Amino acid sequence: MSQSFQTWNKQGTTFHLVPTDKFKTTTVLVTFSAPLEEKTLTSRALLPYIMEKSTAAYPSMKALREPLETLYDAGLYADASKFGEEHVISFQLDVVRGDLVRHETLLEEALDLLEQMIFYPDLTEGGFREQFVKQEKRLHALRISSLYDDKMRFAQQRLLELMAPGEAVSLSSLGTLEALEQITPVSLRDTYRSMVEQDRIDVFVVGHVTQDEMEDALSFLPSHDEKASHYIPAQKQVAGVKRSSETQPIKQGKLHLGYRVSVDPTSVDSIRLQIVNGLFGGFPHSKLFMNVREKESLAYYAASRYAALNSALYVYAGVETKQAERAETIIGEQLRDLKAGQFTDEELTQTKAMLINARRQILDQPGQLIGWLNGSKMRGLTLEDEIHIIETATREDVVRLAATIELEAVYLLRGEE
Repeated sequence: MSQSFQTWNKQGTTFHLVPTDKFKTTTVLVTFSAPLEEKTLTSRALLPYIMEKSTAAYPSMKALREPLETLYDAGLYADASKFGEEHVISFQLDVVRGDLVRHETLLEEALDLLEQMIFYPDLTEGGFREQFVKQEKRLHALRISSLYDDKMRFAQQRLLELMAPGEAVSLSSLGTLEALEQITPVSLRDTYRSMVEQDRIDVFVVGHVTQDEMEDALSFLPSHDEKASHYIPAQKQVAGVKRSSETQPIKQGKLHLGYRVSVDPTSVDSIRLQIVNGLFGGFPHSKLFMNVREKESLAYYAASRYAALNSALYVYAGVETKQAERAETIIGEQLRDLKAGQFTDEELTQTKAMLINARRQILDQPGQLIGWLNGSKMRGLTLEDEIHIIETATREDVVRLAATIELEAVYLLRGEE
């Protein structure tokens, strides 16, 4: 089970390394993080789709993919996402270990392509290539519009806006159609320059690599001042339950509840709260699944998710509109039962076992391991630490932490009667 993790800072960049010969590949993730702001979000969300299309040296997708194929089908990807109150642009490289294919310079050659993608973009006439920008703007408009078609995502977005109107956490990770219309090849270039010059940089590596080898291989990263993290929203007090509803021509209503959780996301209690969530609605044996869905037949699905960075817990339920009020009542009863300690030792043991098993499975996939590293860096805990915290959590811990959960908002997307 033991796995070593190394974290250090050099020239403003924070490195996170898992040195291991367990995998046949080396995975490298470079992230650029900035405060989540409405005025920059749409442009930053679009940028990685443009950057992974081509580089200055490889001015088409076909030209860029050819060298990747010669490097044993190495993978090179770009993406953007929200992380608490940060917007993160990421570049990931997956390449087979050179020692396994007798290609000593394989990682070095693959990292050269990563460097090309990040620091030598395809800029012509002062901006990104216009044909790619037009193409990706059309595609991104479809991504933004698809939010309306995915009713579960739509309802969750509405819930976030209800809980934190105008705040960073309520912003859609894709941006808006209005902002998208204003993006030009030149403005996108300015967004890129801001990313390179102003963002905090983190590097995550999982593979048969030492610290010195990692620093040498990534020496192309710029030296810059170390920047603070902005991913933890301030704790808020709940002042009454906010409610909102809309009606659309859908068959199945969407009932979404937002709870405020008074737990520091950097603390060990945020790990224990995952047990509370597991008992409440995180697993098939949870109270929401067994009582709201199975016993009462009030929902097509009913589940919960703990979002530590948002200090929030969300409940999702697909309901018949006429049953929404009854479903909300039963959901509230399940939380009250948790707060009263009304759960069995068997349920507690099963929940802890499933959380521990999920962490052990992380060690079997480089991508999952990097995802865990990225998400857990704010706590400074190892996987072994987290497993020990879960194993030693008590019934009293569950009751104590359940008491910190308070209903803040209810959103209902009604189906037409």
